[in-house]
Amino acid sequence: MREKPEKGFSLIESLLSLSLFLVIVLACLELFGFTRNIFLKLKIQEESKSAVFSALDKMKIDILSGGSGLLEPVQLGLLENITEDEGALIILSMEKNFASLNDLVTGQTKILLPSISNFKKKREICIFDTHKGEVKSILSAANKSIVISTPLDFSYSKDETHIYLIKKVAFFFDKNKQIIRRKVNSSPSQPLLEDAALFDFSYSKTTNLVSLCLSLKLNEEKEYEISIYPKNAALGAKR
Repeated sequence: MREKPEKGFSLIESLLSLSLFLVIVLACLELFGFTRNIFLKLKIQEESKSAVFSALDKMKIDILSGGSGLLEPVQLGLLENITEDEGALIILSMEKNFASLNDLVTGQTKILLPSISNFKKKREICIFDTHKGEVKSILSAANKSIVISTPLDFSYSKDETHIYLIKKVAFFFDKNKQIIRRKVNSSPSQPLLEDAALFDFSYSKTTNLVSLCLSLKLNEEKEYEISIYPKNAALGAKR
């Protein structure tokens, strides 16, 4: 009895099968690459949104603190809580309150204090009593005393005088590097939001509203806007 020949794939069938398998693998790889690109794009968009919201939250916190502790200096006309200066949004607040150890006299430049913690060169102080005051820049600080850059304009009784160390926060747009920056006092500015395409702001003293608007290079048409009502600034505006 003759044995039946074993059945198998012919060369053409094998080549067709391999070709079909290769087509399926290439299609899967292309689909994987396509979905990966979409995932990375969505991830970048979400990270960018998170960075924007984080920057807006940081600015909101600083703006809400504008005018904190500065009620009397503002009402005396010595300071403004929130201002715009040369393309920067400036927010002032009181960092510390000190008392002079001695009476102060007109023309004096050296002031003795209980402590000179955080008193550094170029930082500003506000010296005032119930009727008058002035803002001075610090020239140096050592041995529980500070030297101001210009002589005092008025004399003050130590029992009626306040000396405020001013905290100054500034936000501005570095157009050359496309970065929104935050600067505190005289320290170097730090990047708050990178790859920015727009940073616009305004402050209305009438409504006491700070409006912020920014966008990213990734999607310049998408603008993020927020309005903030700083209560401390509102109190300072009321006489």
